[in-house]
Amino acid sequence: MSFEISTETAPTDGSLESTLPLIEEPETREPAPHLISRTILRLIGSGVTSQAGTSEAIPEVPSAPVASTQVLEAMQRLVKMITNLRSPQSGLSPETPQTPETLAPYLVEEAYDVLEALQKNYVEPPRLDFVDLAGGRGDLEEIPARSRWQSYFLVSDLAPWLLWGIARSSHEVMQLLEGIPAKAFKLGQGWRTGIVRLVATLETKIPGLSASLDLATLQVNQSLLSSDTMLQSDQYSACQQPTWIAGFLPDLIQQIEATTPSVSRFFAGAEVDALAPNRNWQSGSIQLQLGFEFVATDAIAFPDFAEASVEEGGEERGAIASDPSPQNAIDMAPCSTPSSDSSHLQIKFTHPDWLEKYSKTLLQQQIASNIQQLPTFRAAGEKNRNLSSQSLIPLIVKDACNLVDLLQTSPALSNQALQQAVELEALTHQLLWSFSRSSYEVVQLMGGIRVNLLQPERHWETGTLRLLARLNSKTPEQDWYLDIATRQPPQPHVFPLADDVIVQSHESHWCKQPNVLEQLEAKLMHQLEQVAPELHLFMSGTEAEISDARQQWHSGAIQLSIGFEFIPDLNYSNPDSYPG
Repeated sequence: MSFEISTETAPTDGSLESTLPLIEEPETREPAPHLISRTILRLIGSGVTSQAGTSEAIPEVPSAPVASTQVLEAMQRLVKMITNLRSPQSGLSPETPQTPETLAPYLVEEAYDVLEALQKNYVEPPRLDFVDLAGGRGDLEEIPARSRWQSYFLVSDLAPWLLWGIARSSHEVMQLLEGIPAKAFKLGQGWRTGIVRLVATLETKIPGLSASLDLATLQVNQSLLSSDTMLQSDQYSACQQPTWIAGFLPDLIQQIEATTPSVSRFFAGAEVDALAPNRNWQSGSIQLQLGFEFVATDAIAFPDFAEASVEEGGEERGAIASDPSPQNAIDMAPCSTPSSDSSHLQIKFTHPDWLEKYSKTLLQQQIASNIQQLPTFRAAGEKNRNLSSQSLIPLIVKDACNLVDLLQTSPALSNQALQQAVELEALTHQLLWSFSRSSYEVVQLMGGIRVNLLQPERHWETGTLRLLARLNSKTPEQDWYLDIATRQPPQPHVFPLADDVIVQSHESHWCKQPNVLEQLEAKLMHQLEQVAPELHLFMSGTEAEISDARQQWHSGAIQLSIGFEFIPDLNYSNPDSYPG
């Protein structure tokens, strides 16, 4: 516990009251979380003039290399060849150990293709960490996402962006942020069954504002597991075997920084100036930290934990229902009737061409998210590459074999196995992650942003604009609709807005200036096409077998559609003027 003592000399001109600083209360207790969330921060060195009158350029955050399309395609061919060689149908003697050394002679051509791609087309500009500020103009103007924090900002605005930067690293990480069934072991306590949640905290070390703020709840968190705890979960590939937290967290942070380099500055810690309500400016620091929260349960067995949670706490998290919406994205028999419950649905994709495209897209995603951590890929980015081509080939084969092992244990791939049934809830969550990882602007739109809106023949309105992504599962007998973001049926009164509606928002870089909704949608579709191509496969629709509540399979189809909904404010009272 420390106290700040002012060393300033007392004024002598009789203006004592006007020059005395505000008196800070001794820091005898944790500050209220809402006080921290409402605090204004400025990163020291952000290029904004400081309270001392100086201005410094913001330090550049080195961007992690992003594998080029050529590298990913070459690595995908090598991974496929290794998988074929390891199969019983490969023709290799079952007595031959399937090690990188024994497989290397059969992989020379594919390995050289990877090497050539690394040497000629090593990386592409890291698009995923950039935001589009075109504002509707024909030319694209892109700036790094870190530029968001070059000025003054609220902690409550920084929190969701940091969570987005963490969650987009993988679908598994997004699930971990929400909480997954797991077991925890601590010496002297044995194994416990429960729910483990990845907790992202902002450690603030500012006089009068020092605390560890849980970014998901904006509450002070003091119940994290210690580093000498062991975790195990069948739903996370990195800890399907018992894993110490002390070794798990550094790898997780490395993965996050590789995906979203601009969060690195917050993991490293940043000096800040801070202004809280009813306080003076203070200097201090903030740092992003990760930990785990564990809630033990009385579930009878580990696989049945989710069912036990429903009995103890009511409706299980993520439970979904359906919607009798009149909008129909799939042109099928008109005799189908809406269903009120889709939580039981299972899907089997049946169209061969669609399955092949979907499989390729999923595999490319997995390779792209893991290749940056491979030693050979990182070595290829070093300026002084002294290794010869012949010495690199065994290293490439070894990295590829390790990558195959990782892909085979990934729940993201096994759950989406091409010809196996997929629970609709799991599919919906996967699609939500696909939207979320595309850009922070998409995340904002799915949650809803405050806008000024002008429709033809109507007055200016203020309200909330939200991206509505709906998944339609349909058989000739029944129809199910699901809002991807809420995992609930869409509201029956929601109808799409016209393309010529004018929207403007101070909350999103995509519509800072007034623009037609058609331009916003075009920008959205372009972003999704570049970053999440699997969503376009679902938008095109595909044939599927759908299992109903009676576990009977029916031929049908599934399709994703997107649009915008607007919820106007009820108390807006100046309809003739632009809200500003």
